[in-house]
Amino acid sequence: MSKTLTATAIFVVAIGFGIPALTLYYVVHYAFNSIIAGIIIFISIAAACVLGIVGMAISTEEIEHSGGLSSSEIEKLNMMRAHQRATLEEMDEIINLLKEIRDLLKSVGE
Repeated sequence: MSKTLTATAIFVVAIGFGIPALTLYYVVHYAFNSIIAGIIIFISIAAACVLGIVGMAISTEEIEHSGGLSSSEIEKLNMMRAHQRATLEEMDEIINLLKEIRDLLKSVGE
């Protein structure tokens, strides 16, 4: 996860949850005006949404410009793909063997 995306997530949580929580705290304990509190909460949640969208857009651009995966990650990915292919081939062989066993059992049962 990129640094921009991490920072964006922290700010979105702080603005989206922190400000409404503090505003509700002041409404309950210090008799802050509830209409103004509602407006502040709405604006903070809207700002958090906009910040989240913009932050994700910027971080995806960084990932595209940075070249994506490193060479070691590409090598690991290719090894995982080869392992998956080998596993699938073994499963195909097992399926064929089970089909043969099924056919033999059907012929014996008849």
